[in-house]
Amino acid sequence: EDEERLRREALTRIDGAERLIKDMDPRKLAEPAHEHSFLTIQSFLSKAREALSEHDVQRAYTLADKALLLADELSRTLPR
Repeated sequence: EDEERLRREALTRIDGAERLIKDMDPRKLAEPAHEHSFLTIQSFLSKAREALSEHDVQRAYTLADKALLLADELSRTLPR
């Protein structure tokens, strides 16, 4: 079913974004733009989880996708 597939994909994106931000060193978020992105990612993830709990899989997928894209972008800009 499409809804189940979308739910699984949303969960996959949530997991991916969480893995990326978990590995980030908060001390490297010195720039305000980096800190803002980090907080935005956390907000998207929280809202995606909330949407899943409300069975709104399309919204969950959209938010999780945005979180993953932003987390990927942020991880590439931070010094290693």
